[in-house]
Amino acid sequence: MSIAKSSLVAISRLSWKLRVSNKILKKSRMENNLKKDNNNIDAANLKVLEDLSGDWWDPNSEVICLHSINPVRISLIRDELINTGRIKAADRNKPDVLKGFHILDVGCGAGVLAEPLARMGAKITAIDPSEVLIKVAKEHLGNEPLDIEYMVQYIEEHSINNPEKYDVVIASEVIEHVPDQRALLDELSKCVKPNGSIFITTPNRTLISWFGMLIAEHILGILAKGAHDWYHFIRPSEVEKILNEKNCKTVAVRGIWYTPFFNIYNIIRYAGMHYGLHAIKQENKKNK
Repeated sequence: MSIAKSSLVAISRLSWKLRVSNKILKKSRMENNLKKDNNNIDAANLKVLEDLSGDWWDPNSEVICLHSINPVRISLIRDELINTGRIKAADRNKPDVLKGFHILDVGCGAGVLAEPLARMGAKITAIDPSEVLIKVAKEHLGNEPLDIEYMVQYIEEHSINNPEKYDVVIASEVIEHVPDQRALLDELSKCVKPNGSIFITTPNRTLISWFGMLIAEHILGILAKGAHDWYHFIRPSEVEKILNEKNCKTVAVRGIWYTPFFNIYNIIRYAGMHYGLHAIKQENKKNK
């Protein structure tokens, strides 16, 4: 065997060992975080997000992407509700197009998504485990007459008292931050009504999203360093499989692409970088 070939084999083996070691480390960290309070949060990750609390409503800060992606998140929710017959196509551009919908925003942070959805007529219940971020959300809302109830609460607590309550349940840019993604999806499915919608937006776990994360954090500075862990990214096929086990059928997966120099997100066919997923909870067979 040539020296070059031997070196490639050695590098390949070392890379494999590093990946395995990293996965073991991540699993251990996840288990430790869960043991602390039996809630599905990554305490270190939450601290990073809380440290940015003063910047959440600054569209030029390290959370710039949350503001840039908002038009895409909103249009995805509205258009999918139209595609599935929940909203009339003729009502697409009505200011109160979401009137009559009770929406649960899980992991709402400082309310960057909750506020515009409420302005479109929806009744919003927005929950987050962070007292710091909910305080920022309430302060920003101020006395604006929007139908939003902000709560410091874990989804595990909320689902117990609010089973099958909501027309729409959203976890936008959330699932990549939790240790137990299956548990989160289970709780979301408990809160949505039969025939109701679940919306997930999150980065995909691909090589291109890994490069994208590094560029966004270390070159462009549009993502907070330490706020994302590529090993916690989840593929749409994985989300679909878990939701299907919870009697929720995935009806759409839309690719989301970011163009950094224009600071614009667009919905495209390719879902390898980022995606939005829409699932509908099926009627219980026993109720048919």
